[in-house]
Amino acid sequence: MQSPVLVGRAEETSALRAAVTRAEHGRGGAVFLVGEPGIGKSRLASETAGHASRRGLRVLKGRASRAVPLRALCEAVLSAFRRGGAPDETQLGAYLPVLLRMTPDAPAGVPDPAVVRAEAVLRLLTAEKTVLLLEDLHEADDETLAVVDYLLDNLADAPVLLLATTRPHPEGAQRLVDAATARRTATTLRLTGLGAAEVAELARHCLGEPVPDDVVRQLVAVSDGVPFVVEELLDGDLRAVPPTVAAATLQRVDALGPGSRAVLEAAALFGRTFPLDVVAAVVDSADVSEAVLEAERAQLLHGHQFRHALTADAITGRMTPTARAALARRAAEAAEALRPGEPELVAELWEAGGETAKAVRCLVRAGRHAGALGRFGIAVELLERGQALTDEPDLAADLLDALAAVLPLAAVVVPADNGARAFALGERLQQSLTESHAEPRRRGAVRLAQARVAAVAGQWERGLDLLETAGETSPAVDVVKAALLLGLNQLDLLPKARALAERAAATGTPEIVCEALEVLTRCTRGQDLAEARQHVQRWLRTAEQHGLAAWRLRALLELGITDKYLTTGVGTLLAARQAALDTGAIVILIAADLHLGATYLVRGEYEKSAWHGASAGEAAGKLGLHALGGLAVAIEAGIAAVHGDRRATDRALARLRDHGESEEIWSYSSAVCALMEERYDRALAEFDEVEKAVVEPRILRGTFYQGPRLLVRVALGLAGRPEFDRLAESHLSQVQLHRTYFAWSRAILLGREGRTAEANAAAAEALDLSKGLGLPRYLGLRLAGPRALADGWGEPLEWLGEAEEYFHQLGVPAVAAACRAVLREAGAPKQRRRRDHETVPAALRKAGVTVREYEVLCLVVERFGNAEIAERLFLSPRTVERHVASLKARTGRRTRADLISHARPSIGGSTPM
Repeated sequence: MQSPVLVGRAEETSALRAAVTRAEHGRGGAVFLVGEPGIGKSRLASETAGHASRRGLRVLKGRASRAVPLRALCEAVLSAFRRGGAPDETQLGAYLPVLLRMTPDAPAGVPDPAVVRAEAVLRLLTAEKTVLLLEDLHEADDETLAVVDYLLDNLADAPVLLLATTRPHPEGAQRLVDAATARRTATTLRLTGLGAAEVAELARHCLGEPVPDDVVRQLVAVSDGVPFVVEELLDGDLRAVPPTVAAATLQRVDALGPGSRAVLEAAALFGRTFPLDVVAAVVDSADVSEAVLEAERAQLLHGHQFRHALTADAITGRMTPTARAALARRAAEAAEALRPGEPELVAELWEAGGETAKAVRCLVRAGRHAGALGRFGIAVELLERGQALTDEPDLAADLLDALAAVLPLAAVVVPADNGARAFALGERLQQSLTESHAEPRRRGAVRLAQARVAAVAGQWERGLDLLETAGETSPAVDVVKAALLLGLNQLDLLPKARALAERAAATGTPEIVCEALEVLTRCTRGQDLAEARQHVQRWLRTAEQHGLAAWRLRALLELGITDKYLTTGVGTLLAARQAALDTGAIVILIAADLHLGATYLVRGEYEKSAWHGASAGEAAGKLGLHALGGLAVAIEAGIAAVHGDRRATDRALARLRDHGESEEIWSYSSAVCALMEERYDRALAEFDEVEKAVVEPRILRGTFYQGPRLLVRVALGLAGRPEFDRLAESHLSQVQLHRTYFAWSRAILLGREGRTAEANAAAAEALDLSKGLGLPRYLGLRLAGPRALADGWGEPLEWLGEAEEYFHQLGVPAVAAACRAVLREAGAPKQRRRRDHETVPAALRKAGVTVREYEVLCLVVERFGNAEIAERLFLSPRTVERHVASLKARTGRRTRADLISHARPSIGGSTPM
């Protein structure tokens, strides 16, 4: 029997409705309802959810369960997608696949760090005004609590109310409740028993008439003011109030038919919520709906759940241990057949049925699957639960093997502790192995797993020591040792690391092959980018052939990075970004955006660079990935520096130092800004600071400052052939960015030596390499122009004119003025400017057409040939040809005639003959 109205909770109801109103107006928060079983937490939460729904808020619900990790959140997520108008990819973006991977039967593939999973849930909730109701939070696993904790810190400005019910247990959820209340990210409402007057009112509402005083006194004495107990007692004979709530519940159960009682007994094994298909299989009935309806009429069930957890406890409590175990075994068999994707549930049933071995095997399977999904905490919890169940050697060995397999994930998906949790688990494993007199092979496997953690955490010497202790040789050992040796950044260890990786790639499993090829890529990238690219391509093929989704994504990103160095192309990086977006690989997505931002910066496509940098920075900031966030700020600093904006550059660099980023990035950005200010002494001083800051062997890493530094030094006469030859013959000559600077430097040196034809050829190479680039092209034109004028080679007037136009449009007045000054001294016609580029039609400006290109286009539309245009604009025919080619590319036209037809409506001009 349930009261039609809520009794005795006016103050709490008022507080909860106020919380709903705040969420409705974008001022979200969290409320925890804390109290003993039956005190009315669920009823109060349900009333609040109903109130929110009537006000138009979306209500998502989930109930926690120790047997099924992440269950409460999974139920809430699934309920969002079952509703009409569920959020889609346009709202959730790359986080949509992350949410889909939270479901119990999600396939393994891309592991999600816990913080990424939490952010995905947050984005789902904030897509519209929402109340998230999580019941029985005291039953939640650690990773559910971690997501809730993340939500608590991010709801203040969101239209979301998180409402959770929990019992006052001293650990787990209660610690979370206390901490959140202390830092004022949540409110706690502690529910206590009803007073005598409230019990009387509750009884009157249940029965529809007043209850005698002596009955009220007895209800208060037995129930201690717990509403659920009062309601249960009122379902019995008031002339003989049952002594306990269990007795009251069982009276109603016994009044049902035998079929309904059997259904309730099978259902009670699962706790408050039960899977109806499994219950039907246990009682061997195709249709149990009539039994469920009968139990609902008796107010024992509400749909597929008991009206209260105490009801299920009362039913199982009176079963004999033998009967309960037999029923649990039948339920385990049915669940194994019908719910193969829920091994945690099956394990709990086998354990209840006394089948320890079967329970442990299910936990091993569940732990491995959780590990494959990146749920390290859940995996360890499940596997350690299995350890507590058995001392049987083979089962214990299986558990230890599974723990060793998920061990490296600790440092991958929970990186903040630098692997401390994983190392601690490894030591516990070693102790267990020693106590069980395990064979050396198993101990070696754990040492290998710990060494993997060391490799991820950057603890190179510790990892190598662990491998020495393991004393084994295998492809897995080879590849981990290779990664550790490479991490030491010692050139003399490079051949050994490479040999180990090659051996592992030749004989390992597909996963080991991918890992080895990743190491080989890092070994060879600094020496031979083409060879490195071959390794990545093999790595990608291996991953695709064997369905290794995470390795495929990493290979795509690595291929994009390699192509970025080789060609400054973005096609492969964009493909990697799209793959990460499609699969919800958020960290890969952030990395792709950072590399795209840096590449577009080199290409002079500053709006695209800023967009990708900001996208990466926002995502990294939300997820607490501070190192990646620092790189996003570095892109911002680079853009400001190229525009010669000293204040914006310094602001970004100040933030960069807050992120703890390297002196190299800081000094490089400041040096570029000094170049744009025409302050070459400062630029060289900053470049020298970069040179001092770089302590790693450069053959193992990429650099971005040496090309421009060399060009400036050569142009100012501070560097000669020896310095040029040293860099031009280094690994940097593979990188298009540096090849461009080296070509300009070579041209200046050759011109200075009087080797005009060779200087012209080097300049032509520089111009060809710098097509589609920003600073590498125009800084080269700016610095090579005066040298060419002085030494009598090249086309300095054209170069300086092109550079002046570029920097003028970019809003870098110092460099533009310097170019004009050199042109004036050379006797070139005075440059006339269109103010603010307003004469370039908006459609053409949007396509990126420059003022000079517009001048050329106007004459093209008038049917002038390249030589005539060159004569009118004081350019060379070859420069005009480049402008026409650029115009075709910007407007998407293939022929000159197409270009004229496309441009005439915007420009005007004579009608074609």
